[in-house]
Amino acid sequence: MDIEELVSGYVDYLVDSFDKVWTKVKIPADKLEALSAIGGLLSRQITLSIELAQAPSTWNGHSAPLFLRSMTDLYITLAWMMDDLEERPHKYIMHGLGEAKLLIEHYKLLLEKEEYQEDKEDLQQMIEFREHWINSQRNEFFVEVDVGTWSNLNCRKMAQEADCEDLYNFAYTPFSQVAHSMWPHVSVYNMTRCKNPLHKHHLIPALLDVPLDPDYLYRSCKYVDKTYRLFEKHFEVSIKLMPLDWWNNYWESIPIEEDVK
Repeated sequence: MDIEELVSGYVDYLVDSFDKVWTKVKIPADKLEALSAIGGLLSRQITLSIELAQAPSTWNGHSAPLFLRSMTDLYITLAWMMDDLEERPHKYIMHGLGEAKLLIEHYKLLLEKEEYQEDKEDLQQMIEFREHWINSQRNEFFVEVDVGTWSNLNCRKMAQEADCEDLYNFAYTPFSQVAHSMWPHVSVYNMTRCKNPLHKHHLIPALLDVPLDPDYLYRSCKYVDKTYRLFEKHFEVSIKLMPLDWWNNYWESIPIEEDVK
């Protein structure tokens, strides 16, 4: 397998297909928030897949799930949001602005602490930058801070309402175990058995090498494919070559090497 050729071809396809998909999306002028929200999420999904593709050393059980968990999370968010382009994108954006406003207040508290006086200028610049960013979208005075979830639902409930609970159960959840360093992942990828029988072969920490596996890139491609299908469904976008079609065509074009006898 020529990894460089695979990566180059896949990235070129993603860049080209993203442009073609987004130019076909038509949203009424009174739903510009929805246009911004779903457009940003589409771009984020493609970016994550590109970044994973361009770092083949991450195609393993240690690192790839960190990308894939974000991609499944994004898909669930986007699928749920598309069922109500009036209210849900607005909640998504305003919650994000509220989190930025809360961070500004945290920075302001640091300015009052003696141990941060040497960093006062840098902190002030970060505050001003974030205030400008918020005000470029909304008057900061009207931005409310909500420390709950932006959708008022947990991810599982969102997945159920968006008809993608299987993705939550079989992808999002196990990838979350990697992202949060939970025991089902750590015990497999960061532990080995003690060789001393007196210790009952208990698990001990180890730095384990795991082989690279292109299947992780395939899964990333699959999540982009699912994302494109959302746009096909909700915006009647016609996509001639879907990501999984590109993937299958690529592998079918590789000559099979016969065993030398």
